[in-house]
Parts: sequence; C-alpha cells; structure tokens
Amino acid sequence: MATPSLKAMRQCYPHSSISLLVRPHIRLVIEDLPYCDKIIVFDARGKERGVRGILFCSRRLQKEHFDWVLILPNSFSSALLSFLSLIPRRIGYKRNMRSWMLTDRIPPAKNGTHIVPVPKVERYLTMCSYLGCKTPSQKYELAISPHVESKVDDLYLKYNLNKKNMTIVIIPGAAYGSSKCWKTEYFAQVADQLTEKYNCHIIIIPGPDEVTIARDIEKAMKHHPIALTKEIVPLDVLKGIIKRSSLVITNDTGPRHFATAFEKPVVVLMGPTNPIYTQANLERTIVLREELDCSPCHLRECPTDHKCMELITPQKVLTACDKLIKKFLS
Repeated sequence: MATPSLKAMRQCYPHSSISLLVRPHIRLVIEDLPYCDKIIVFDARGKERGVRGILFCSRRLQKEHFDWVLILPNSFSSALLSFLSLIPRRIGYKRNMRSWMLTDRIPPAKNGTHIVPVPKVERYLTMCSYLGCKTPSQKYELAISPHVESKVDDLYLKYNLNKKNMTIVIIPGAAYGSSKCWKTEYFAQVADQLTEKYNCHIIIIPGPDEVTIARDIEKAMKHHPIALTKEIVPLDVLKGIIKRSSLVITNDTGPRHFATAFEKPVVVLMGPTNPIYTQANLERTIVLREELDCSPCHLRECPTDHKCMELITPQKVLTACDKLIKKFLS
C-alpha cells in the first residue's frame, strides 16, 4: 500500500538517493521495484528487538548521513528510531505522543477531536503531497525478477500445472492472528465446489506458522489440491504465483494486496478489521464482511464466538467467486 508513495517520491526527487528501512520479510516484496537506491533491513522482531535493537539500528542509520526521513508508520517506536538516528528533518503524523520527536508534524484527519480512519494508501500519499510531490495514482505496484519467474516455472513443472486451466490460490492464514482466519472446513467446501464446477487447479499456500491450517483443509477436501506445506513459500515466490493465478481467495492479509497489484480478481474474507484502511483499488476485489456490534474490534484473537467470520458462509464466497470469474475470466 506504500508503493504509490514510493513512486511519487522517486518522480519528485529523481536525483536524490532514496533508501527504504524495512523488516526482513518486506525486502522480498519490494526489492524489484525501481523506486529506491538502497534497502536497509531492520529486524525489529528478531535480533534488533526492543530498545537495544532500536539503539543499534539508530547507530547504523547515523552512518548513512540522511538529510530527512519520511515516517510512514504511526508508531511511537518508528519516530523514536528516526529521532535517535540524528536525522535533521523528520516528517510524520502528529499522534501517539511522538510530536516532540518530529520536525514536521502532519495533522491526521479528524472529526472534532476524533481521528478519522483513512485508507492507508491515501494517508501515505498525503505525506508525499506535504512534501510537494504530485500523486497522480493510487495504484499498487509490484515487480517480479527473472530469477523468481524461473522458480515459479519450476513449481508449475513440479506439480504438472496446466496453464490452460484456471488456477485459484487460497491463502488460509493470517500473521495478524486467528481472529482473521476463516474456518478450514469452509475453505475445503469452497475449494471442492470450485474444482467440480471449473475443473481448476487449487493451490493452498500457508505462511510460516500456518502449515497445520493448510493440511487440515487438504484433509477435509474430496479432491486433491496442491498444498505447499513441505517448505515455506517466500514472499517473492508467492508474488510470482499470485501473478500467474486466475483468482485469489484470502483472509484479510498481505497477499490480497499482491493480487490487487497484479490486477487479479480476489475475494477477501474480512472479520475483525476496519475495511476503510484498505478501501482502495477494489475494482477486481469483493470484500465479504458481516457488520456486528463488536466489529471492528482489531483483536488478534476473538474472545467470544467469532461470529464476524462464522457468518461468512461458503455459499457467499462461491457466489463472489462466480461473479468475478464471469466478469473477468470468462
């Protein structure tokens, strides 16, 4: 969702040196784009965890002698890292008690005293506009390297995937937490019915901690999907698989935006999160969501009956798939 801003910054500052500070797994997502000169990895959940990690990373950034930093996240820690890195100009949103660490404080959208939810892509582009950048498009962008394309070729060959048949990718997990996850038996029912109706390939791709979910779906199915459970699919290869897919069915998680970037039809199963934050580039997307008194709660685990996801039935998903297939794939 930040890629339109990266493009806007590069177009506005074509001769500047632009670096991106990212978590390790994000490098695989954006490293093939032409909008930066350098990618710096900050392992905030690993060896650079906590205050000690922020201090260590800040010393690395001091050596780069940056002139200014655009802080896309709203977190206190991201502003603290920029402050400790002694970067002279620090631009970010004025919130979360971090204003004193910023030199340029952008006020968030408000309704009276309450901060108004805004799509992330718009929030990021507003920061670029503040810096004088033109923001002509909100379109997400991703790129695939020839090396990754070759890996996807090998995968198609390994599983004897016929390119003439429709390929439907299922992303059944969510790194955010179990509250975002749809029931495994529901995924199995949908996958079986799509296989019978369209004679399609079903590829189930779990994340690092989601192999059990994928195996449970596979066991519950009458037909045999391609469940990539023996080794974790890195995000660059996942990009390549989604780029070649016909349709994606996913919980509200990162790969839905891969599908959007490659203009693939996608059905999103959304429960605990606010849809406004991702309300952009939905021309080929159907978001299925049930409005309840307790939603959006943004909790990682549901403390009650998980009705927000339970009420999204397999039939609703099948109807959404049929609609997208008829409109974009027939």
